[in-house]
Amino acid sequence: MQGRWAVAWGVATLVAASFLIPAVASASAGGITGAATTAPPSSSSPSPSLLWPCYDPRTLPPSRPPLTPPTAPGTPQVVSVANNYVHLRWAAASDADGLACYQVFEDRGGVKTKVATFGPDVTDGSFYVDYPPYGTASRVATLYVVAVDRWGADSAPSGSVNVTIHNDVVSSPSPSSSYWGACHVTYNSYDWFGGMTSYVSITNTGSTTIAGWWLTFAFPDPGQRVTSGWSAEWSQNGSTVTATALPWNRDLAPGDSVSIGFTGTNQGVNPAPSAWRLNGATCR
Repeated sequence: MQGRWAVAWGVATLVAASFLIPAVASASAGGITGAATTAPPSSSSPSPSLLWPCYDPRTLPPSRPPLTPPTAPGTPQVVSVANNYVHLRWAAASDADGLACYQVFEDRGGVKTKVATFGPDVTDGSFYVDYPPYGTASRVATLYVVAVDRWGADSAPSGSVNVTIHNDVVSSPSPSSSYWGACHVTYNSYDWFGGMTSYVSITNTGSTTIAGWWLTFAFPDPGQRVTSGWSAEWSQNGSTVTATALPWNRDLAPGDSVSIGFTGTNQGVNPAPSAWRLNGATCR
């Protein structure tokens, strides 16, 4: 009998959209720059040869015809939230002059902050918002969408949606640990009646090097036991298993991974472990 499990966190997939306008996606991950390629619509009066009004800093024509703002977009729906990466979907707005873009804002106690800008045909997009302050378990981001037409007229804001963003690390690790980031663990196990061989991959997804790591997890079934392992020093106390780094793989730089594994015994069942922790911090 064979089985395979994967334990992982923080896998975010950007759903395909027409495009994300350069230089305007504002989030904790930083912005991107690029050149404008779209001009305002033609009319009987001379068209202003200026940058698209959705670019930052925003540039509008020196004189504009009487404006008819776009209709408001639909209230956004939350498709997914992965850490601080939010995916929203909304109903399209309309405008006689043609739309230039959609802009997503966060309402922070009456102060609006733009977090992303998407093209005029995009009604489904993903972006980053800020994490809660250090030591705070979570915060609520209130998000809404505004449509902008090619003359720079804004629609009324859509209805808002609340998204809860959870912090990766709420409390400090133990003083003996240098781990202040997050971790990603993948677990694969191949078992037969009475035995198993398991492979574990640990990735440092934080921003600082882990100087000396140890991994702990818990077996769900009392019959699961580690008998030997590789690429770490292995021990087991009751259902809790500890894998400690060896001198040659003790440092784990941001983005780096280390692969370890073990063989063991079971009593006919081999469920995946739980409660994965790296240097005391939970891996989700």
